[in-house]
Amino acid sequence: MITFGYSVIAVIAFSCFVFGVRAYISEPNKILFLILINTSLLWFDSFVTAIGQYTGEGTLLLVMTYIRYAAHWLTLPLLFIVAGMILRAADFKFAQSKYVMGLFCLIAVFFIVYDFRYMFILDFYPVCYAETFRYATQVPIGQECSPGMAGMGYKVLPIAPILLTLILLISGIAIWIKHKWPWLAVGCGVMLLAAQPTSIGPILSNAGEPVFIFALMLAAIKFGSKAKKENSPA
Repeated sequence: MITFGYSVIAVIAFSCFVFGVRAYISEPNKILFLILINTSLLWFDSFVTAIGQYTGEGTLLLVMTYIRYAAHWLTLPLLFIVAGMILRAADFKFAQSKYVMGLFCLIAVFFIVYDFRYMFILDFYPVCYAETFRYATQVPIGQECSPGMAGMGYKVLPIAPILLTLILLISGIAIWIKHKWPWLAVGCGVMLLAAQPTSIGPILSNAGEPVFIFALMLAAIKFGSKAKKENSPA
């Protein structure tokens, strides 16, 4: 049943990516392009967990795990730049400053470097819950595949995702007040609720990600396209 849940999430996440690609082809904008870079392998995270019980422990699943972690650590920080671009496109005066945008870019670069270094210093350990099998940097208590493995490894604190979601939630609330458009705030609120730690693994967090990204895409389409039209020559 858990495997089916991850499979559904993978399909929804991939559908979200396809929606974004079609929207970008229809009307390209830079904000949506950055979101698509992050979203391109969003589906892969849940897909790898869904097929883990079939591939079993070994090189194939481990390589796929390295890919999904690398994609997460390299592309998630790009959404800090997206946050600044959305605020700028939504006509917030402070976001028009090149120094403010520079700060968003600096935060993105910092977290890319800070998080990606884990690829070279951490190991991955087998994790089991119900019928699912995956690799993670730490074995959560109650999800060990064999006795004595609980707690083994290193827990990477999700500093970047938490900070990003809070920034976008605050941005979404500000946009809601200024433009009467609530959907970015709603998407971020769903993500915050879904990301709370549970004993059943990251399935709820994974389920919240497509909702979060879809709301971000809608904001990019609404405000990015608007800004592009306003800046284009008559």
